[in-house]
Amino acid sequence: MNLEAEQHLLACAIIDENKVPDLLEIPEEWFFYNQHKLIIRVIKTLSYASLSSDLFAIADSLKQAHQLEMAGGMEYLVELTESLPNLQFWNSYKNSLFGAYKLTQIKQVSDKLQMQIGSGAKPQDMVDYIQTSLIDLMTDHHNGGFKPISSFLDQALEDIQWRMDNEGKMRGIQTGYEQLDEAFDGFESGKPYVIAGRPGMGKTQFALNLALRLSQHKPVCVFSLEMTGKGLSMRAICNESRVYNSKIKSGNMNDTEMNSVAMAVTRLHTNAHLYIDEQAGLSTAQMRSRLKAFKIKHGAIGAIVVDHIGLIRKDPRKGDTESLTAIVHELAQFAKEFDCPMIELAQLNRGVEQRTNKRPLLSDLKQSGAIEEDARGVILLYRDEYYNDQTQDKNITEVDIAKNSDGECKTLYFRHNMAIAHYEEISGYEPTIDESKKMKF
Repeated sequence: MNLEAEQHLLACAIIDENKVPDLLEIPEEWFFYNQHKLIIRVIKTLSYASLSSDLFAIADSLKQAHQLEMAGGMEYLVELTESLPNLQFWNSYKNSLFGAYKLTQIKQVSDKLQMQIGSGAKPQDMVDYIQTSLIDLMTDHHNGGFKPISSFLDQALEDIQWRMDNEGKMRGIQTGYEQLDEAFDGFESGKPYVIAGRPGMGKTQFALNLALRLSQHKPVCVFSLEMTGKGLSMRAICNESRVYNSKIKSGNMNDTEMNSVAMAVTRLHTNAHLYIDEQAGLSTAQMRSRLKAFKIKHGAIGAIVVDHIGLIRKDPRKGDTESLTAIVHELAQFAKEFDCPMIELAQLNRGVEQRTNKRPLLSDLKQSGAIEEDARGVILLYRDEYYNDQTQDKNITEVDIAKNSDGECKTLYFRHNMAIAHYEEISGYEPTIDESKKMKF
């Protein structure tokens, strides 16, 4: 608590109404003394009503609400104004207040931890609590709020100028898949993208290809909620070495293949800034805490990949749809908070299997419409050979850009090799579609 800082901030706002907006930007919880909170609430009410918040207006409002004595009385309000704080020291008062607020939070964390120790809480629960609390203490500076449009217009103008100076270049991070990058203008920071498909369509492998390519630029954080880190790394080695997974697993490799694997591991160590969290059943709160810790340690996050959103721990107090909707909204916020693309993998419902044409639609996204609504882009994966042994489209994955907020929706074609978890973009491909299956959903 810092009595003097609280008094000086209030006095500045009472003496100079130009400081009222600055006062109201300070979260009320930063103030410790209840009498000061009462005064702030009155100033807020007067300000919202476009009324003066001078000494007498504040006193009159407090008196009408029968709170004048609780706020210290008229004598205390006069004492505040007569303290004559220096308006130029506003930021110093604010910083002192924030420091006191943080000390109070630290004490609360310490007290709760002592209670957990005394009650015999599980060590892992206590570690999770410490990690979350410490990261919040380090990063929660309340920098949000409304800003004048002029600040955003400057940003927009800067973007326009950049595009003029860099004609043909893309704003987002590029994967090297030219058609995919062009469709989305690269994977842009602050925006969520969804890769969806039925089991067996290759969602994890396709996302891994994207993650490996994106990790050439900045660190990529992968929440592998289903597959182990070792399993995902094995696929990365197959992708990089072009040696079949079955050969690596069996150990039946010749000298050339062994050398390819060794070189692939070396390249991945050197070039792939890929970080994998393999713990299953994480909640969004735990994910956020780990991302914050990572950013503090490494300085930046290039992209986040979640495989898959259906495996994130749901709130037991909510129904499945409501809980998943909340999760999707929080993941979208992660993209903004960590200023990077968010790539979310999602399942499709079983309705796909009941149709003659099993190519997926946006309406097949499982459980929550928020998945489609929040996404900047939605990619639906389809492999015809999974359903049709006689297909002529062997080793072809259709990458259907079913939603693209800032561009064209279209289908791209990739040649895949599932044995080495590898995708290669192809152009000018014309799929063979059975006429009897067309438009029959």
